[in-house]
Amino acid sequence: MSQRSIPAEEVDWSSVSHAYGPAIEIPGLLRSVRSDSKQARQGAYSDLVDLLGHQGSRYEASAVVAPHLIDIVADPSAPDRFAACQVLAAIAVGDESSWLSDRSDPAEMRAEVRRRAPLSREQLEAEHWAWVTAAANEEERSARERRAQWRDVEADRDEERWTIAAYDAVRAGVPVYVAALKAPEAAVRLYAAYLLAWFPEEEGLVGPALADLIRREPEPIVAATGCVAAGLSCPNGSEALIGALSTRRDSTNRAERWSAVLGLSRMLRHPDRSLVGDLYSCLFGAVAPVPHWPFFEGDMAGMATLTIADLSPEVAGDRIDVLAERAVAADPATDNFTLLTALLDAAFPEPLPDGAEVDDLTVVQQRALSTLLRSNILQRGAMVAMLLRRYNLPDSEPQLRTWCGG
Repeated sequence: MSQRSIPAEEVDWSSVSHAYGPAIEIPGLLRSVRSDSKQARQGAYSDLVDLLGHQGSRYEASAVVAPHLIDIVADPSAPDRFAACQVLAAIAVGDESSWLSDRSDPAEMRAEVRRRAPLSREQLEAEHWAWVTAAANEEERSARERRAQWRDVEADRDEERWTIAAYDAVRAGVPVYVAALKAPEAAVRLYAAYLLAWFPEEEGLVGPALADLIRREPEPIVAATGCVAAGLSCPNGSEALIGALSTRRDSTNRAERWSAVLGLSRMLRHPDRSLVGDLYSCLFGAVAPVPHWPFFEGDMAGMATLTIADLSPEVAGDRIDVLAERAVAADPATDNFTLLTALLDAAFPEPLPDGAEVDDLTVVQQRALSTLLRSNILQRGAMVAMLLRRYNLPDSEPQLRTWCGG
């Protein structure tokens, strides 16, 4: 048993904060995760997530606890090592959907924490109000003003500091998580792979390990997790890693196959049309949560949505073509609102400016509207008008047809 398995006596837990105040419960919880009682261990891990990653936030205690959990992952004799990986992921990134949609860059976060560290309260407030007044329009300005009424600038700075400190404390265990990819327990391999998804700065170490896992892993759900983790943590995509994911793309297991597509779509600078087509197959086909797939609580379509949003603008033409085929086919199993949203997102990354004419549109945008008018998607569902207005387009099929010149 490592020295940190029982909390170090030199830590004054009463002076370290978690979600609800002084972290005095932490030593007992860290002892309980090594209990012989499965129920005690499960309760302790659940409490640790609540205290250290409550609603996506991180706290002063989060970084302090991380090394103790890393020791558990490193110890082959420790029970429930997979649960320690789960808590470490919550400490590292909090809410994964926010982390991905905001495109968090740890290097930028560290630089911002260093920059803001010496600022006085008055300087922080001046910065904050400058941000409020810089809003693009009155609606956004009002939203920022409402947020400012309930925020404390110094507390915000503390949370930013604790967030990157927690992330870096978990990142320090990357060699341990890499070693855990060879654990005999499938659950440990699965959650070690999941944990490795969040450290692109460690691509040189993580990439070869995930490539090896993806090639040799017998459990489809573990291989699937490794594929998505590779796409998130290894954006440069080595030849070996791309080759490993490609072997899983032909799997008869849909979760495994779609996970390979999700990973490859993030690695390749310009995914070909076949890959784009498979990515949309995942978006439209993953209608139910995938059991044991750890990202987004099994919501593979949600991950597909974020992956599509990160595609290069150069892929827009292929996206339109793939979606046009779906629109014309009018598959009754396809959700028309999702299809319309996908088509408009592909063509209009930003709403049209007021007063725009059809001649102002790009070729890709004109092709997207032509596709819509050839299909009957615009005649289905009450949300169509709202969605068209989101992109500042005429908000009905007749008006859009007239605007397009027929």
